[in-house]
Amino acid sequence: MADMTRASKNNFEELQFLREIALTLACSEDSQLLLNNLKSIFEKYLSVNNFQIFIKDDSTNVLRDFVKDWITVEKNQQHELVENIFQRLKNIRDNGFILNNKLIKYNEKKTPLFEHNIKEEQNLLYFPVFNEKNTIGIIEINFNSIEKEIDTLTFLTVLRIAAAQINTAIVNKILNRKLCVQIKFQKVMKSIAKLIENQFELNYILPIIGELIDGFVTEHLIYIFVKDEKDNYKLFWPLDCQDSSILSLLPKITNKKTCVISKDGKTGLFALKNDDKITGVIAASSNIDRLSKTDIDYLVQLSLQASVTTQRANSYAQVLKYATLDALTGLNNRRQFEMRLKQEVANALRNKKPLCCIMLDIDYFKHVNDTWGHSAGDCVLKSVARIVSHELREYDIASRYGGEEFCILLPDTKINEAAFVAQRLRKAVEKSDINISQEGLAGEVLNVTISVGVSEFDEAFSEPQRLHQSADVALYEAKHRGRNRVVVYDESLE
Repeated sequence: MADMTRASKNNFEELQFLREIALTLACSEDSQLLLNNLKSIFEKYLSVNNFQIFIKDDSTNVLRDFVKDWITVEKNQQHELVENIFQRLKNIRDNGFILNNKLIKYNEKKTPLFEHNIKEEQNLLYFPVFNEKNTIGIIEINFNSIEKEIDTLTFLTVLRIAAAQINTAIVNKILNRKLCVQIKFQKVMKSIAKLIENQFELNYILPIIGELIDGFVTEHLIYIFVKDEKDNYKLFWPLDCQDSSILSLLPKITNKKTCVISKDGKTGLFALKNDDKITGVIAASSNIDRLSKTDIDYLVQLSLQASVTTQRANSYAQVLKYATLDALTGLNNRRQFEMRLKQEVANALRNKKPLCCIMLDIDYFKHVNDTWGHSAGDCVLKSVARIVSHELREYDIASRYGGEEFCILLPDTKINEAAFVAQRLRKAVEKSDINISQEGLAGEVLNVTISVGVSEFDEAFSEPQRLHQSADVALYEAKHRGRNRVVVYDESLE
């Protein structure tokens, strides 16, 4: 009677164990959470010291931690054991497992499990992780000796059922990871292609390309080099590169060899081309991880898309060289401003009319780009441009002078009137909420301020440029005094 009671208790616990395994597999969307929950369940029902999952990375031919896939088993002291276990289970799939270094196959006619009673103080049990084609990883369970009243056959049968459930969940998560990476890759490709919708300057485009690729290939650092007039590579983004492996590989990039991988597989160079000419290189490097075949394929495609984007940007820039409007803000561009400056100065001299200039700059604009990205920076620039246009008269001349700096000509306007306009602009920008949620940052609203310099044309000026140069001096003083203020030019500021 006591034996029956003990058997019933064991059966109940085994069913509870399988039930909790099934529930956590259904509810744990995050891989780390899944592993933590599985460990807790095994520790609850069994005297488990460790529970791990390793997945074979075919592209780099190493076993990796299932959750932290940037960690390879090479760093584990049990590397040789785990690799050996994987090779032995490679063709087993769901037909067996390894217990204390003994390969045990399931046999419908005769089950040899009774011959392998668990007697050791430490026991290692390995189940294969397999998909439809072959074994792709292993589940390692390290437990203490099992109490005598637990039947070995029943115990291993329950573990086999649990391992099969876990196997299905692991394969589904691996497939989901691959799908998520592919979706992210397509988004990066699309983002690189769309860059030329608003800007055509490489000084603007290339850093964003670097940021996008760096955010995608997270295990490797990304660098962008461009060729100068003498055909030498110069680091363009980021600001510094001390990686000797990259520098030694640069000369190996040619028109015929547009992808170069280092011998250790940790560094890769991918050419940027304009027609048939190499114009630059995207480099990916790590001191730890090798580039997988998938990584290389993705980087080849990303460098090709970057080449197309930069080539089109160069073409459009040539066309827009003689255009009058800034592509991002819709205001006059710098070239048009310089033409209008000469015209307005000539009109002021001829008609004996006053002429003023306002130079304004967005405060801490670099912080916006660094924190929320260049797309959010674009949104801020367009919003400030709209405010400027709304606050000016129809015949005032507003231009984007460069970067986050704007220049405004106010015909037939005295200096006190221009200072009033400048204050109105400053307050309007300060009060505005700039919604950047359309840039993928849901609910994000930014507030920015501007610093403003104001100057009036003086017949003593030797050339028209002195008007906006004086306003620029006043702008610098506004920055120096703490930003978000208006400063009117006078000679003492020089």
